[in-house]
Amino acid sequence: MSVPLSALNTRSMFGDQTLSKRASAPNYGFGSSTRAQQGKVFISQEHSKTESGESPGPAAYSHRASVGPQIDGAKASSPTWMFGTAERLKYEKRAASSPGPGAYGMGSSFGAQISSAARSEPIAGFGSAGREHVRKVYVSEEHNKALHGIDSPGPLAYSLKTTITNKQDSSRIRNPPCWVFGSTQRFKYEHVKRAASSPGPGAYHLQQSVGPQVASTKSSSPMAGFGTSDRAVQNKLYLSPDHEKMHYGKQSPGPATYALNGSVAKQTLSKNSSMPSWGFGTSARWSSDKKGMKGSTPGPGAYSV
Repeated sequence: MSVPLSALNTRSMFGDQTLSKRASAPNYGFGSSTRAQQGKVFISQEHSKTESGESPGPAAYSHRASVGPQIDGAKASSPTWMFGTAERLKYEKRAASSPGPGAYGMGSSFGAQISSAARSEPIAGFGSAGREHVRKVYVSEEHNKALHGIDSPGPLAYSLKTTITNKQDSSRIRNPPCWVFGSTQRFKYEHVKRAASSPGPGAYHLQQSVGPQVASTKSSSPMAGFGTSDRAVQNKLYLSPDHEKMHYGKQSPGPATYALNGSVAKQTLSKNSSMPSWGFGTSARWSSDKKGMKGSTPGPGAYSV
């Protein structure tokens, strides 16, 4: 059965070819760039000379002045002068605001020095080591002989075994024979039984003979100790008349304690005479006033001449 040619999907000979056996023909088209962009394309030196119409005009150039600093290294910059902006009394103000000699803190010359140019003097102090530490310091061989045996244990530190009844630990010492009391009841008399039930010496409690004695037949020995009284109590003790003179006046009151009576008014003490005192009288001027006859005396007009 044959397939018509119209039913076949044939590729065009123009454009990109799918089959690798066929070469794709080149494609040409109209450009989309503008003239301004095309003018920037460099083709050759001769072609670049024809583009002189795109050069900037004279006003486009910025000419630098020949007075100030020159950008071009071939031109020397001329010196420039201007008016100064510094204050006239600048140094005087700086001197007025500068700190004086008393504003500086001088470090002490004793102890550690902060400045590296100053040498720190050695500091000596009292040692804090105890006598036990000083004894361990080696001075000389002769000095070390004086400390011989100080750290050795005393005689009481050793435990000596008895050589009579106990077993000897040292193999060089022979164990002596041991005898014990028999435990058989040889005698069954009354006094033997009574003696067996009596308390032994270890059953009694013995009081010590050093402190206060409980039994009245034994005198307690005096005990000495440090006194607990203070100086105020010690000053009240009487030792001798000469010693008592040292405390004369200590317990007496001061001058401000006494209240002195005035010597003008009436004296309290009988040995002081009271001075006479004067005052204004309180009696009536007229004797008639004393008798209640005030106002009964006739006046000058009462008489008939």
